[in-house]
Amino acid sequence: MRCFANLADHLPPAARGGRAILTVPDGATVADVLHRLALPEGLPRLVLVNGTDAAPARRLAAGDVVSVLPPLSGGAG
Repeated sequence: MRCFANLADHLPPAARGGRAILTVPDGATVADVLHRLALPEGLPRLVLVNGTDAAPARRLAAGDVVSVLPPLSGGAG
């Protein structure tokens, strides 16, 4: 589990450097992990599993890396 920027505040207290290892039951989804972290449901974010965009219903497998990033913006106006 990796959370970036202010989203890292939602990781368990033992997390270091925006990373934590979470144990989830078989059949857990991305939505289950986000709920476990108590991320506000309406909070905009980009969620990746193993570096690929992931829907909330995506089922997770052992060893999957879930990354949560805040919305990206930037560039010259």
